[in-house]
Amino acid sequence: MLKNYIKKKSKVALAIDIALLILLLLMLIPATRKSVTSFILRPTLFIHQPTVSKEKAVLNDEAYAWKLEAKNGKQVVLNSLSDKVIFINMWATWCPPCIAEMPDLQKLYNDYYEKVNFLFISHESKGDVLNFVNKKGYTFPVYTPLTEYPQMLETQTLPTTYIISKKGEIVINKTGVAKWNSKRIRDILDSLINQ
Repeated sequence: MLKNYIKKKSKVALAIDIALLILLLLMLIPATRKSVTSFILRPTLFIHQPTVSKEKAVLNDEAYAWKLEAKNGKQVVLNSLSDKVIFINMWATWCPPCIAEMPDLQKLYNDYYEKVNFLFISHESKGDVLNFVNKKGYTFPVYTPLTEYPQMLETQTLPTTYIISKKGEIVINKTGVAKWNSKRIRDILDSLINQ
């Protein structure tokens, strides 16, 4: 029966079937599941474009008092970063959608790190986070929360990303995977930087 199936299929169709079978098998193996899922999600990022919030909530005192710790041990309070646009990405090393958008986020960080305060925040242990970013060669700043997430920035979905203006307005609040290294996002950041 398998021989008849193979004879009827074109070589291209057979190759596609085999590739899909291999992907499916790799998805079933816990050690490769995260990498395969991220690989599959990467080409779909262009579909997920963040949009500017119609009603811009303004960060309150609780949000500005949020304390974080950088990978070098330095403590940061969110209000100390309000001199620039703030880009917050909440993520985890075990999250395939987070991993899928990381290369784009690194490119955005490379071009805007002097003009925007980037905060890549994970609740995982500092060791796990540092091992992940070092292994991948990412240079963006990673943080762990020292105090509870402020209610305004609390989320149950990873990744979640906020872009906050210098005035404290949440301009973008995006849950789920997105295409961050795009002309549209760069135009939004440039506009906010120039305000």
